[in-house]
Amino acid sequence: MRDNDDLIEFNCTGYLRIILMLFICVWAFDCPDPSGIVRTLSGFAIPAFFILSGYYVLDNKRSVRLEKTLRKIKRTALCFAFVFLFYLAINVALIFLYQLKFEFTKRILFEFVVLNLWPLPIGDNIWFIQAMLYAYIIVFILDKLKLLRFYKIFLVVLILIMLLTGELAGAMRFNIIGYHYISGNWLTRALPYILIGRLLREKKKSLMKTQFWKYLIAFFVGGGLVFLEIMVLGVLGVLNYKGHLIGFGVMAVAVCGLAISLPIGKANRLIHFDSAISGLIYVLMNPVYCLLVFFLGTQHLDFLKILGGLTAFLISFLLALILCGIPPVRFIFTNWDMRLADAVVLDDDDDDEPIQPPMPPVRGPRIEAD
Repeated sequence: MRDNDDLIEFNCTGYLRIILMLFICVWAFDCPDPSGIVRTLSGFAIPAFFILSGYYVLDNKRSVRLEKTLRKIKRTALCFAFVFLFYLAINVALIFLYQLKFEFTKRILFEFVVLNLWPLPIGDNIWFIQAMLYAYIIVFILDKLKLLRFYKIFLVVLILIMLLTGELAGAMRFNIIGYHYISGNWLTRALPYILIGRLLREKKKSLMKTQFWKYLIAFFVGGGLVFLEIMVLGVLGVLNYKGHLIGFGVMAVAVCGLAISLPIGKANRLIHFDSAISGLIYVLMNPVYCLLVFFLGTQHLDFLKILGGLTAFLISFLLALILCGIPPVRFIFTNWDMRLADAVVLDDDDDDEPIQPPMPPVRGPRIEAD
């Protein structure tokens, strides 16, 4: 059999994940963007991650899809448990060190369990993992009941809910138990965009035929739509929340479609471990930034405001490159086996031996599996 790298064609979604993490950094922290334009447009990154997840997990074949979804639930649950304990330990240490007051209430429990709102100072980005876990549990149940075939109907309803509780919440005078809008969670962000990923999976042949320039136009049109929506809602005085803008969805679909349609001949370390690298960056970036604030303090406030977030991203990226290949991280984050089924075979041999993904050498610390 020839080298596996000659047999399988991969796309650019692995590179996209790393780039998206940089946009999430700009969205979450202070970065060198005086105009605020880049930060405003960076809101497409989170939807793009959900779309890519849905694209790779929600296979066209129901039996394969159920298997992948169940595996995704197990790995995401393990990831959520680890990150929850990790962030909890950091916050307990912070509360003890600074003698901060924290009062646990039923409302806080409701916000965390239902709305995916993290109540402690560090780690509010955990909502993404929690929302994804909830969304895939719902998808699995729907698929078991053979209702996922109606996912397009569910998708339309979910998009309406997303808009009415977010972008248009001010215009609708949304007010339920004191909330004037609903921020990103399993219902308003994860589930609809994961189902959009399922739609892209179904339309993969069309994505591959779409010309490069059309994706670019769609991306810039989405960006223009973001500013138009913000301007119109601002002028009308009903701009309550900018997390559910239609333009973000258009940008996310365009950039994901482009990455899926661009093939690359060989896998490399970034492609092979892209989900592990992006996952580690996401988990580490918030604590790293908070540690920078803790150690640098007000003496280097200008640096923190301008380059603090970017520094946190670079540190997290380097740590992710070192740690991405170790067994625990690969088990939690890497979805190689899910993506391999989607790879295009360029040349088919008669050999019955199954094609295995190329394994680049791990240059990080070696940890033996249990």
